[in-house]
Order: sequence, then structure tokens, then C-alpha cells
Amino acid sequence: MKNISTLLNISLIVLSLIIISCDDDYEPYVDSEEIDCEYCFETMPQYVDMELQFNQVQNSETVYFTVYSGYAFASSVYMRGGTDQNSLWIEVLPDQKYTVVAEYERAGRFIHVINDCLVKTEYFKYGCDEPCYYVYEAHCDLKLKNVTFD
Repeated sequence: MKNISTLLNISLIVLSLIIISCDDDYEPYVDSEEIDCEYCFETMPQYVDMELQFNQVQNSETVYFTVYSGYAFASSVYMRGGTDQNSLWIEVLPDQKYTVVAEYERAGRFIHVINDCLVKTEYFKYGCDEPCYYVYEAHCDLKLKNVTFD
């Protein structure tokens, strides 16, 4: 019985020393190594920029697009437009799903590209100099893939 009591006391002393010896000067947890602080905001932004990416022949073709706030054809239309550029930035609400329908005309046929997009924001406490809301995945790929006509 005396041996068990001695082992228990030694175990408690060792455990106490381990707990007491922990260093309180620790490095703060870094939320992400990939944060670009240029896209980090002190307060949650009301609107964020989302890039619509197309791949038409510039200045010779116009791509028309419709942005739905939610699912295509089942949600309200957020905006409509057309462009002859391969990249267009629009303002959207953060952390909300959008579905974009782009319409290309090639060889007398209309081709539709549909993709859903969500500009994400996340609060990071230690990623930049100050705590901030990081905006990422701010693009929507509406490029035509290899299209052949029979």
C-alpha cells in the first residue's frame, strides 16, 4: 500500500511540474498561410467584387449574361448585361450564392454556359496585422470549353 501511495505522489509531482513549466509566450495561431491582406477588411463588407471570366474573341463578339441571386431560372434576376471583354467585375453580396448564365453565339448557334458562384468571406484573427474579414473565391468561370459543330 505504501508503494502505491509513493508512486501516486511522484506522478502528481511530475504532472504538476509539466503543467507549471509550460511557456505562456506562445506564437499565436495563424489561420492561413495563403492570406493576401489586400483582400482583408476590418469590417464585413456590404458588397464584394466578383469576376466573370469569358473567352470570346475580343472586340468581335458580345457575350450576354444573366446573374441570378440563387439558382438559375428559379430565383430572381440580380442583373443582366453584355460584354466584349474576357473579364468583367461586378458587385455582389458576400456569402450569397449566384448562378450566372452566359450566352455565346458561334457558327450561327447559341451556346449557354451556366455556373454557380459564391464569393466567400471568412474572419481571420491572426492572418494579417489586424483581425479582418478575408474575401476569396471571387471569380466565376464562364469560359467555353472545346466546342465542335457537326
